[in-house]
Parts: sequence; structure tokens; C-alpha cells
Amino acid sequence: MVIAMSIAFQAFSGTVRGWKRGMEVMDGIKHGDFAMTQLVAALNSTIYFYNGKKTYAFTFEKDSNSGLPADSISFVTSSGAFMPFDSPFISGPHRLNLFIDNDDGAPALFVSALPAVANPEDEEDELEADPILVSREVQGLEILIWDDENEDWTEEWEQENSIPERIMLTIFVASEDPAEEPIAFSRVIEIPVAASVKDKLTGPSLKGTSTSSGSNNSGGNITVGPNR
Repeated sequence: MVIAMSIAFQAFSGTVRGWKRGMEVMDGIKHGDFAMTQLVAALNSTIYFYNGKKTYAFTFEKDSNSGLPADSISFVTSSGAFMPFDSPFISGPHRLNLFIDNDDGAPALFVSALPAVANPEDEEDELEADPILVSREVQGLEILIWDDENEDWTEEWEQENSIPERIMLTIFVASEDPAEEPIAFSRVIEIPVAASVKDKLTGPSLKGTSTSSGSNNSGGNITVGPNR
């Protein structure tokens, strides 16, 4: 009887552990999918215009936290992704910052928003932005940049005033059990606005003949010069 009860208890315990792990994986998939969908929507609506102040520059930093990548990313977007319904940035261009920070002693995904004209290198502006908790389940974020020259992914981004054409995002959803491996969600994103960074934007060239009423004099060509 003791042997039979021991076998039954072990089988029951294994079933319960499997059920809990299954529920945890499903919950992790839900949180990871939400964070990835929002981030992709924001990146697809990236805004970029060149200026010397690097107002619209794409920036990111590499870091790690509790063994998981804890990178941060910053860019200007017109998307309302991650923004609460009452946020003043929900319907207009703004700089979005995503980062991993501690929440009650555990890493979590946060987001903050700044006016689009804010300088991304200005630490004072960044401190004034109130962080918004996105998910406690998302405890890791990794960004890789595609290197056309070497045809490989790299952790370096040397173009300080530009937008990368292709990036790889990986979101890590950690388990409550330290023995379990975190769930990783990876996605390659082509940023649409990056194509305009290569080709200089110029205004139209209008050529025609101008004549005055009651006169036979003809005007010269009218040309609109390059306009960025």
C-alpha cells in the first residue's frame, strides 16, 4: 500500500508540475506577444528627419541584468503603442524609450515618452519622463543591428544620427522557477523610414514659361532648388 501510494503521489505531483508549467508558458506567451506587437507597431511608425541636434536619431545601449540582456532603445514614432489612453503622446509624434529596470527587486519592461523635439542625449529630459510599467513578466530585451558590409548581426551602431534598416528584437519572459529557461521571442524588423535616410529628399523642379498679360515678352525657367 505504501509503495502504491508513493507511486500515485509522484505521478500526481508530476502532473501538477506539468500543468503549472504549461499555464506559465501560456501566460508568458501572452505577455511576450503583447510587448512584441506593441514594439513592432511603434518601430513601423518611426519618424526621421535629419538635423544637427540628432532630434530624430535612433539610439540603443547594451546592458545585462540577472544574466539576461537588458538593452534600451529610443526612437521617435507617431504610433500610440504602449501609451495609456489619457497620455498626451497617444496621437502625436513623440520619442519612445524602452528599457529594463527593477520593479520591487525584479527586472521588468518599462517605457517612457518625451516630446519629439527632445534631444535624446539630454539626461535632464530623460529624468523628467515618468516610466510606465509594461510587463513584469518581460525581464529581458536584446537588440541586434544588421551589418550589410559583413552580412551579419552586430551589437554596434556607430551611426549616431540615422536609422537602421533592419534590426532583430528578442524579448525574454522569465519563469518564476529559476531552474527553468526563459521564453525567448525573436523578430526581425525592417524599419520603413530607413530607406529615406539613404536617398536625399529633394523638392520638385518646376520648369515652364511665364508670360505677362498684353505683352509678348516671355519669362525664363523657374526652378525650385533642392529642399531637405
